[in-house]
Amino acid sequence: MKNNKLLLLCVLFIGVFSSATYWIGFYSNGNKENSSKSNWQNIEFLLDHLMENYVDSIDRNELTQKSITNLLKELDPHSTYIPSNKRVSVNESLVGHFGGIGIRFMILRDTLTVVDVINGGPSYISGLQKRDRIIKIDNQNVAGIGLTNQMVLKKLKGEVGSKVSLSIFKPNKTTINKVLQRGLIPLKSIAAASMIKNDIGYIKLSTFSNSTDIEFKNALSTLIENGMQKLILDLRFNGGGYLHQAINVADEFLEKSKLIVYTNGAHSSKRTFYATNKGLFEKGELVILVNSGTASASEIVSGAIQDHKRGLIIGRRTFGKGLVQQPVLLPDSSELRITTSRYYTPLGKCIQKPYGDSIDYDNDIIERLENGELTYNDTLKDKKFSEGGILPDIFSSIDTLEYLQIVSKISFTRNWRDFCFDFYEKNPAKPFEKLKDFYEDFEVQKSIFKLYFIENKIDLKELDDHVTKDLRWSLMLELCSYYYDDQARYILNSFKDKDVEKALIELE
Repeated sequence: MKNNKLLLLCVLFIGVFSSATYWIGFYSNGNKENSSKSNWQNIEFLLDHLMENYVDSIDRNELTQKSITNLLKELDPHSTYIPSNKRVSVNESLVGHFGGIGIRFMILRDTLTVVDVINGGPSYISGLQKRDRIIKIDNQNVAGIGLTNQMVLKKLKGEVGSKVSLSIFKPNKTTINKVLQRGLIPLKSIAAASMIKNDIGYIKLSTFSNSTDIEFKNALSTLIENGMQKLILDLRFNGGGYLHQAINVADEFLEKSKLIVYTNGAHSSKRTFYATNKGLFEKGELVILVNSGTASASEIVSGAIQDHKRGLIIGRRTFGKGLVQQPVLLPDSSELRITTSRYYTPLGKCIQKPYGDSIDYDNDIIERLENGELTYNDTLKDKKFSEGGILPDIFSSIDTLEYLQIVSKISFTRNWRDFCFDFYEKNPAKPFEKLKDFYEDFEVQKSIFKLYFIENKIDLKELDDHVTKDLRWSLMLELCSYYYDDQARYILNSFKDKDVEKALIELE
């Protein structure tokens, strides 16, 4: 009986998806649809019959979404279905902006706390400051109610131009009320851009959105004006984005007419993309940092630079996401992203790693750790461990001993995050004007950590000099974004970053 029911649901599964894709085929294939009209009618008849006669009640919308999602998973790992109610939020990182009030926040002991204010945004204009507590939103209490990040985003984000009222508890213990008009809040592609040593610049590129090329050119121009002759481009954990933005970024490094990438598929003709006008950084020395989180558009840039021997790739094998998705908007405003072709580097290497029934695609990164690929370069000589992705020119293993075990257990907890912010509130004045001085000269008494151990019932015997040193560094990483800006953490971390260190050795 159970098997019969499963079979029936599978038939329904196929029918729902076929119905959903009917209009796609109608508009894209023209007369081809007429030849298979009877087949579509049969499936629609079956679907309607099941909806009216099936033994249990069926939620058509819910089943449609699940059916399409599951069917796409059977095709490849990256064809996806996005319900209409999630399409806007899912696409925000690609669009590069959203409607909001312009703050960075944390929930500190069940209270919405402002940790940064975006310069020029609605909150900045209204006078909100770091350390302010928002206790009411649109006259509804939000303090001490079990608030979550998702609840905050739902309340504060909204249509540009719409208004939201806030009750704000200030650090001086006064409460003020403000009405803010939501504005267009940018989602930056460039997480950090700075000179880090002599004539060497550093750019951390986090995604490839609609504004990436403009941001990237601005960052390059500023660094060049500051004397940059060599560049470290950090693409670690950059999961990709728009193809045309990857091409625009690569174009800044490559001479005109150099092939950047090409795409090809069974039902898609080959498309080639070349460098065009003179780039801003075609001659300077270049190193690109990559890891297993570097994917898609990031791999296009890395592959083009490597194939043309324009720069060095340092790190670990990239993710291997080389499938091209074409977005299709359905009549109900939901979206399909259907894989239509594959990415290939200029020398013809397919970026996509293997997938299929016998491959645990989602746990690939764990397998890389277990087979030693992330710690031992020799494993990449075995072809089965190096299919897909971009192989680095210079291997850099992960640092498995970044923190002592006790420090790792502490530093990734909410209690530690709260402790760091409490430290900032007790010492709100910026201790050093320059981040470099903060890195070299910041001191914190061991007694501060001792107090944390006591409050959190951690054995004080664990608090030796090595633990104190690591906790100091973890505290500094948290504090730097409060004292300086949102890029400070990346810059500060680069001073002790193993991959950056290798890049500096190559460039000096």
